[in-house]
Amino acid sequence: MPDGSKECVDITSYPIFDEHDEVRYMGESLRRIDTEDNLSNEGLIGDSNAFLKSVQEAKLLAAGDLPVLLSGESGVGKERFASYIHNRSSRSGGPFVALDCGGLAETLFESELFGHEAGAFTGAVKTKKGLFEIADGGTLFLDEIGELSLAMQAKLLRVLETGEFRRVGGTTTLRSNVRLVSATNRDLKDMVHKKFFRNDLYYRLAGHTVGLPPLRDRKEDIPQLACYFIRKLCKTNMISPSALQELKEYNYPGNLRELKYVIELATLKAGKKNIQASHLPENILAHNRDPQEQSRQYNRRHTDRDQQAENAQSETPARPRGKTGTHGDGSMIDDFVLGVPTSDVLGALQMHNGSRRRAARQLGITERKLYRLLNRYRDLGIAIPKPYQ
Repeated sequence: MPDGSKECVDITSYPIFDEHDEVRYMGESLRRIDTEDNLSNEGLIGDSNAFLKSVQEAKLLAAGDLPVLLSGESGVGKERFASYIHNRSSRSGGPFVALDCGGLAETLFESELFGHEAGAFTGAVKTKKGLFEIADGGTLFLDEIGELSLAMQAKLLRVLETGEFRRVGGTTTLRSNVRLVSATNRDLKDMVHKKFFRNDLYYRLAGHTVGLPPLRDRKEDIPQLACYFIRKLCKTNMISPSALQELKEYNYPGNLRELKYVIELATLKAGKKNIQASHLPENILAHNRDPQEQSRQYNRRHTDRDQQAENAQSETPARPRGKTGTHGDGSMIDDFVLGVPTSDVLGALQMHNGSRRRAARQLGITERKLYRLLNRYRDLGIAIPKPYQ
């Protein structure tokens, strides 16, 4: 930088081909990395439009100090989004305190949120601070707020309106300055209509709502998420294309939480080997074998494939096609091309999100050789996943 400050950049290398389709020389491009907005550090992984739209909305709301409601199915990552909002707000130096309202007994509600004095009830042997007191100056995240009873909702509303509360068994009025971020997997507006949720509390919470997409609506993020979970487990496994295809065809009623469990189980089964489709849980494989589901996914897959073919024809010259690089069931053939197993090369690209530089380093080969390998795969007709071409 002209002022002497440092910047973080991502350097991407790419081949420049001559008229004979041989690599003439290597080009490079630089992309500035915004270290303050590195989503992977927050555990927010994905590049799909649906996901990035939610991230952008959360980022905009983080700049303010009004309550935020996160709406989405169980397991979509609501607490991570709440933490993301806190870390980008003016309260980032204060505490971030989370509470799962779904697992909170009504008899403990006041004690948990407002605290209690010693002797307030049987078992209260000493004074305890409540979460509103602990989160003072920061953010209080109430997950599954739709599970609160009407009585609990009334007590919460009073604190939000006045900022004041008393500990259970106490006489001193305390004040708390917190930003409330709440989350639900239920339709609160419908609950208001059915008299299960207070209208006044709903409008105080839901003025700024961020909808979080289920995993089935952002399946293009699954390869990146799978590799992220593997790295979090400190594993070195790679995922075969057939296993990735199975993962992408499943609908994940448990969303990210379920995918994380699937990856944990698959790495356990695979040991030190690459993750194959056979290492995935039987419920995923059985779901994908369902004839009606297979028919729907076949139509979607071939529609996408036709569109990709049209795009490829308009962007690149035709290449000779030869034998396929996959078995009939979609699993990779472990051919050796230029002395390197094909499955290792494609697996390394998947593990490193398409970064050829890092993939080459893992494989112990030069980037130039990696480009030669990819060109050779094309000549042989071996399918290369589109993001890594």
